[in-house]
Order: sequence, then structure tokens, then C-alpha cells
Amino acid sequence: MEKNFVRDVLQQAPFGYAYHKVILDHEGKPKDYVFLDVNPAFEKMTGLKGDEIIGKGVVDVIPGIRDGGFDWVAFYGMVAMDGKGRDITQYLEALDRWYKVSAFSLEKGYFTVVFQEVTEEMQRIEKLESQKKQIEKLAEEKENLLKIRQAMFREHAAIMLIIEPSTGKIIEANPSACSFYGYEREELINMKIQDINMLSDEEVKMRRTMALEKKQKYFIFTHRLKSGETRIVEVYSCPITYNGAKVLYSIIFDVTRREKYKKRLYEEKELLKTTLFSIGDGVITTDEHGSIKLINKTAQQITGYDEKEVKGRCFSDVFKFADEISGDEIEDPVTEALKGTKEAKIEGTAVIRVKAGALKPISKSIATIKAEDGQLMGAVMAFRDVSKEKEQQEKIIYLSYHDSLTGIYNRRFMEENIKRLDTACQLPLSIIMGDLNGLKLTNDVFGHDAGDRLLIEAVDVIKKSCRCEDIIARWGGDEFLILLPQTNSETAEGIVQNIRRVCSEKGDGNQKLSIALGTDTKTDAIEDFKQVMRKAEELMYQTKLIEGKGYRENIIEALMATLFEKSCEMDEHGDRLQNTCICIGRSLNLTSKALGELRLLAKLHDIGKVAIDENILNKPGPLTNREWGEIKKHPEVGFRIAQNISEISPVAEYILCHHERWDGRGYPRGLKGEEIPLLSRILSVVDAFDAMTNDRAYREKMETKEALAEIKRNSGTQFDPEIVEKFMNANCMNE
Repeated sequence: MEKNFVRDVLQQAPFGYAYHKVILDHEGKPKDYVFLDVNPAFEKMTGLKGDEIIGKGVVDVIPGIRDGGFDWVAFYGMVAMDGKGRDITQYLEALDRWYKVSAFSLEKGYFTVVFQEVTEEMQRIEKLESQKKQIEKLAEEKENLLKIRQAMFREHAAIMLIIEPSTGKIIEANPSACSFYGYEREELINMKIQDINMLSDEEVKMRRTMALEKKQKYFIFTHRLKSGETRIVEVYSCPITYNGAKVLYSIIFDVTRREKYKKRLYEEKELLKTTLFSIGDGVITTDEHGSIKLINKTAQQITGYDEKEVKGRCFSDVFKFADEISGDEIEDPVTEALKGTKEAKIEGTAVIRVKAGALKPISKSIATIKAEDGQLMGAVMAFRDVSKEKEQQEKIIYLSYHDSLTGIYNRRFMEENIKRLDTACQLPLSIIMGDLNGLKLTNDVFGHDAGDRLLIEAVDVIKKSCRCEDIIARWGGDEFLILLPQTNSETAEGIVQNIRRVCSEKGDGNQKLSIALGTDTKTDAIEDFKQVMRKAEELMYQTKLIEGKGYRENIIEALMATLFEKSCEMDEHGDRLQNTCICIGRSLNLTSKALGELRLLAKLHDIGKVAIDENILNKPGPLTNREWGEIKKHPEVGFRIAQNISEISPVAEYILCHHERWDGRGYPRGLKGEEIPLLSRILSVVDAFDAMTNDRAYREKMETKEALAEIKRNSGTQFDPEIVEKFMNANCMNE
């Protein structure tokens, strides 16, 4: 009955109970223990069911029981083997619970355990201990913080002041403040902040109020030091509680250098901004994403976009670029530069589409903007409108391959094209060489303007006579070259005939346009085209030689006809002079050759007047100095004409000198006496007599007797005395 009573008590007890048998290993050491009995409180406190664990070892029931920080098997083994009871409060990791345990043994090898679960109690204790530690740590941190703050105030390099907000009195100053301002601490704490602030007392008070009310924390002031020097300072001021009262805690930084640098930076920025907005180049800047940040006036003028239209927009959305040749849209260079991983710089020309839609050529330079650490900040594009330059460049290129006077290709172009066309696929390849007759004479007589007109007229003839695929070039001063790809000799000869026919239909008065022509054809790829050109050139010169005499005679006739048209008296005047000059020449026993030249001189001595204005030649009144100057040019013009025509070149020098005087006061060279050629001296006397005895536009004729007296009076001054004597004695004026 007693046994049952004890069992009933254990079954109803509020504490856990268990009875175990220890299992020993071969060395006699505990390795496990078996559950023999447990009460309901045990089941509740452990979560283990008695009917499931009775007869089983604890190692099987609670795996890992020996792996934690406490060895339960060893602990209970000692109780069972030495019979000594033991108490312990221990955490069981396998069940995640705390237990307060009493273990004892009534029989060796067996032990009884009575325990209470104290998990919640232990957690409360742990929490209290944790809170205690936190409180101790906070107290320590607060103490340390106080010490740090005190150390910071006393030892920090920053300037610190504690100020009474209503009066501005300095309550406390750290050593850095004393060092900066140059005052001792006792001096500073007996001063007010307005004593060192350069602002007025009212302004300083207003700012203290703003800081106290937390309306503003940061201020820039100018403070005066004890030495009288002023420094720019940045002040961070905020209210704190000090000895139970609200005060201003101010941290002060000397920013004099920074503010001066900031001012310089601002000035440089303004200078740069002014420069960007005043330079002749367009400038556009973007951020790292390509958004437009700045566009100067020049860029606005070039593109047609206003700053308000584009600022903040993506560069690639606003500005479109096109290929210079095809006009197709291409990626804009700014976006291209921003994509680069390294610092990019893109230079060159491009074509940009302006607001109006037109494409405009520009010269550009694009560079990325990077920070000191290499971080991309954006890009800048400087550019200028090169439309005029491009037009000029195209004009230069055109002129480099074209003759500026006639507009046809020049020698440089033709030389390059000969290389290009001298191929088998262009055979037969024909060439025509042409030489414009009379260009030098035209230039010498009528001036280079007339020569230019003659060249232009010749080109017009050649163009009209050639096909559109023929290549025409001015090869030299008066030479032309025509290249005829895939053209046989018959076709080339037909074009030559066309040119000759059109030339014969052209001309000014009695003078016909004349071009000496030669042609040859390359038919075999192995032929040297230079030889073909040489052959065409030889044929051209042969033609020029054959046609030359007739052409020169035609020129003389045309010039004389022109002169007679300008002055109708010239024809009869020439005939009269010939007769009289020959009479004097015979009296001087001149050779037949000299007489022939004298006859030619008499006829052509005034040929230079062909270049003089008809109104001057036939002017009824006195000539002006300018007009007289024009008249005096005719010997030189006549000289140049004669020099250019081989048939009359022997009398060129006589024509030049026929207005020289015996006393050296004549023109154009001022020759004197026998320096003047004999034939010119003869003509001078005869010409003067004929002029006096025949009507002129500006005066009536003299009587013969009167004219002879004038000739005699000027003997030895204007005229050669010997010639005058022969003229008088030979009675040649009647010839």
C-alpha cells in the first residue's frame, strides 16, 4: 500500500520524475541509460511519451544528447555509480529547454531524477542580464561620449563657440577659437559675437534668431581677428541645451581661400560663358546622357534653333547628321563620343540638318568632358559653318581642273584623264591637237581682252563641232587638245573638218577665225600614246606652216581694211607716200631690196593705228593730252604687228622709228640723228609733207609752197637735212 501511495504521489506530482538504469561500456564507463519509469509531469516537460520510451536508451530517444556543451550521460553515470546526489540547472540543446535537476541513487547502477522546467525563468534572467549589460554599456558610452565631446570641444582643430542667443555673449570658446581669433579664452568669453562679426549688430542678431529658431543653419560671415585682419568664415550654428538653458553651438571654418577660389571660379566661369557666347564658333554642351545643357548664340544662328527649344532635350533627338556624299542620315558624333569608354575627341567635317530642314556643312571638334576620377560628365561640340569655305574649295577644285577663261578643262585635268583613258577598252582612242592662229598678234595689237575674246570664240567653235562625250582642254596658251575615246580616225577627221567649216563661217570683218589642226588615232594597246600625241602635234604644225602664209596675208589685208574703214584717207595716203619715198630712195642710190622695204614701209607705217579709237583718228578738233598719248602709241603697235608677221617683219624697226626727230625730241624712243634708220628718216619727211598738203579731219590742207617752207624750216631739227635737200632738189613731190 505504501508503495502504491508513493507511486500515486509521483504520478500526480507537479515536477518531473524519471527512473533510469545506467549502461556501461567494456571499460566500465557510462555510455547510455535506459528509461525504466516516468511520470506525466516528465512527459509534459520533455514532450516525450512514457509508453514510447520505457525500456529504451536515452541515446536512441534523444539523439545527440552527448553532442552539446553538457554530457548528461556522464553526469547521471557518476550519480548512479558513486551514489552521491547532485543538483544542476542546465540547458538541454536537443530539446531546447532549461531544466533544474536533482539526481540521486538508491541502488548502484540506478538513479532517480526529479526536475522542473525553468526555460521561461532562465530566459527572464538572461533578458535581465542583457538589459543590465546594455544599461552599463550605455552608461559607459554616455560617459565616454561626454569625455569625447569635452575633448572635441577642447582639442578639436575646428573653431567652436557657445553663444548666448539673445545678447550674443560668448559663453565658451575652445582653444582653436582662441588660436584663430588671437584672443585668450578669458578675453573671448567677455566679448560678444558682434564684436568680431563685420555685420551690423541688428543683422547679427537677426541671424542668431534664425539659427535659434532652426530657420537657417549655415551662414557665411566676415570676422575680424585681434590683429585687425579679416577672414571669411562659414558658420554652422544650432541650438543646444547648456546648463539648462538654450544656447547656440557654433562650429566655424575658415573658408577665406575657398571663397576666394570660389570667386575666381565664378569669374572664370563667367569669362568662359561670355567667351562661349561671343566667339565666332558654335558651341553645344551636353551631360553624360546627351541632354543639351548649353547652346551659344553662334550655334543658334547656324542651326536655327533657339536655346529654349533645345535645352534639356537629347542631342540626338534635335540634331541630325547626314553623310556628306549620299545625304543619308548617320549617327551623330556627340552620341558616338559619349559611347566611348576612353576620352574621345572627334574632329573633321560633317553635314548637319538645321531647323529649316536644309543640310549645312560644318567643321566640328567634339570632346568628352571627364572628372578627375575619369567619370564621364558630358561632351562639348565646337563647330562652324563652312558653307562658304566649301563653295570656295569646290571653286578651287573646279579651277584646278578647268581653264579660268574659257571654262573648258585644263592641261592638268587632261594629263590625268589621258592616264585613265589610255586603256584597251577605250580603243580606238583619237586625239586632235589645235593651235589658234593670230593670238599673239591680237594680244599685241588689240590687247589681251581682245585675245581673250578670240580664245573664247575658238572654244565655242570647238564645242559646237565636237560631240558631248569628247573631252576638250586648253593645252597651252593658244593650243587645244581634244580627246575622243572609242573614236576611229575617220570620225576624228570628220570633227576636224567640222571645226574648219565653222571657223570659216566665223570672223570679225575681213578677219577669219583660224585654228591649225592635227589628228591621230591609237588603235593598238601596245602603242605609246605619247607618240600618237606627237604625231597629231606634228600634223598640226605642218598645217600651220602650209596655211601660215595665206593666213598672214589675210591678216595684213584685214588690218589694212580695218584701218581704211576707220580713216578713209589712209589708202590714198599710202599710195602717195610710196611714190615719193621711191623717188627719194632712187636719188640716194638705194638698193632694190631697200627700195622694196621703203615701198612696204610707206604702205604699212601707220598700221598701228588699227588699235586706236576711230573717234580719235577722225576727231575734227585738237586732241587732248590723253588722246594724243593714244596716237603716239601707234608706232609701237605697228612694230609689234610687223614682228608677228614674217612677210613684213623686215620693216618693223622702221615702223617703230618713223616718228623720231633729227634733234632727238621724237617718239617713242627719242633717237637722234643717224641713230634713226635711214628709211624712217625718208618717210618722216614725205609723211609730213603729205599730211600738210592734204585735208585732215582737224584742218584744211596747206599750199605746196607753204608746206615746202615748213619742211625747210624744220630741217636739222625735225628732219634729216640731207633728206630734205634731196626732197627739194629731186622735185619728188610731183612723182
